[in-house]
Formats: sequence, C-alpha cells, structure tokens
Amino acid sequence: MKKQSDSFWGTVRKHRHFYLFVSPFFILFAIFGVYPLVFSLFLSFVKWDGLTGMTYVGVDNFVTLFADRTFYVSLWNTVVIGILYVPIMFVLAFFFALLLNSRAVPFRGFFRAAVFIPCITPMVVVAIVFGLFYGTESGLFNFIYQTAASLLPWGPVPPIPWLSDSRWVKISIAILLVWRWTGYNMILMLAGLQGIPVEYYEAAKIDGVTRFQEAIHITLPLLRPMLVFCAITSLIGTVYMFDEVFVLTNGGPGTSSMNFGLYLFNKSFVDFRFGHASAAAYIVAVVVFMMTLVILRWRKSEMAIQ
Repeated sequence: MKKQSDSFWGTVRKHRHFYLFVSPFFILFAIFGVYPLVFSLFLSFVKWDGLTGMTYVGVDNFVTLFADRTFYVSLWNTVVIGILYVPIMFVLAFFFALLLNSRAVPFRGFFRAAVFIPCITPMVVVAIVFGLFYGTESGLFNFIYQTAASLLPWGPVPPIPWLSDSRWVKISIAILLVWRWTGYNMILMLAGLQGIPVEYYEAAKIDGVTRFQEAIHITLPLLRPMLVFCAITSLIGTVYMFDEVFVLTNGGPGTSSMNFGLYLFNKSFVDFRFGHASAAAYIVAVVVFMMTLVILRWRKSEMAIQ
C-alpha cells in the first residue's frame, strides 16, 4: 500500500507542470460551481435574510414550501408555458434546419443568421417591442387580427387583451419564446444534420426514396442525439426561465404568468427568504434531474431497439 501511495505521489510530482496548467479551471469551478451548490444546500436548512445571522430551522423551509400555494401556481404556469411553446419551437427549428441545410436555398448564411439573431437580442429591447405588439388598443397583433376579422361575415371583433387577461398572457409569453429560441435550436439541429453522411441520402435517392421518407427513416433517427440534447436544454431553460417573464409581465396579472424562475427571484431578492428559495431550488432541481434521466434512458432504449 505504501509503494502504491509513493508511486501515486511520485507520478503527481513528475507531472506537476501539467496539473499546474489545468488547475485554473478546477479552482474556478470549485469557487463558482461547487461552493455555490454546497452553500445553497446549507441555506435550505437555515433561516437567513442576507443581513442578520443564520438560524438553523431543519426542514421547516421544506414544510413551508409545500404549504405555499404560489409555489404550485408557479410550477403549473411553467408546465403550461412549456407545453405551449416547446413543441411548436421544435417543429419550426427542425423545418428551418432542413430548409437552410439545402444547397438549393440561396443566401443560406444570411437566413441562418437572421433566424439566429432573436436569441442574442437584448431582452429589454425584445420586451419593449413585444409590449408594443401586444398593445390592446394600438398593438400590431390586434391591428392585424381586427383588420382580418373585419373582412369576414361576422364583422368587427374586440381586441385581444394579450397581457391583461390570465387566459391570454401565457400564450403571449409562448409566442415570444418561440420567436426567441427557435433559432438557437435550429443551429443545433443544423449542426446535427451536417454531421449525417451524404452517402445515406445518395443511396436512398438511388432506391427511389422520397424526401418525406428520407426525413422519417434517415434524418430523424440519425438526428436523435441532437434532438435529445435540445429537449434537455429546453427543459432546463423552461424551468429556470426568468428574463422573458420578468420584463414582459412580471408574473401578472396576479400570479397567472409567474413561472418558477420568477418565483425563485421573488423569494430570494424581494422577500429575502434565501432558505425558502434554496429549498425550492433543490426540490425542483431533483425533479429536473429525474426527468433528464428519463429522457436519457429513453434514448438508450431506442438505441438498443435499433
């Protein structure tokens, strides 16, 4: 055992220069990655407002969390918003990726950049523009909707209260999210498409396979790893989404658009209940982790069947 230990430390000393070169990453990861995770777990068992001393409360934060109706409302709103925008975003991203991967499309670089630009546009600018679009009296969306409806037999229709009605506010956020994140997923899918060997399509063309059959039997199966990656990132992004909801609706009207990310922000930096917020973050993180495992397990089972 001593010889093995000496051999280990001898190897470390021998390669100390290499460890020195990679050490900045691990040091920064420990400071900004591991430490916040451990400290947040510690906070979930204490009562702390960031100013006064910490008080150990055991599992009281978790008990209070499960009795908080707003917590369940925020989770429900998060699920509904995700259901409203993720499927549409995936379909559009896949369609644009297929379209802009074709050599027959001119100016492909320009159109790829144009579709990708929304996800790097500052959220404050996006919120201002979409706030103008969603205006009840003079918004662009209501103008288009009422103009089109006036041409129909049933005549004029009232404007849609996009941001002031709890039935429409989630749809409004979903529209913004589709516009904002379709380009990001398109770029990822486009990278996956470009990794598929051209020989498969050439062989399929010789066999008389149609474009639709190519997409179903060649493109989708070979693109599945990238689709799984997009699904996981979309799941995490939906759960912890904050900017879009905060600047567009701030959770209103009432709590009808408050998602989990905004709930965490309010508990942490408005109510200064850091222990409560940490407990909520860890509970939802466990749920997200389990859902990610389910997605990965489904991916492995699909590979085993193939």
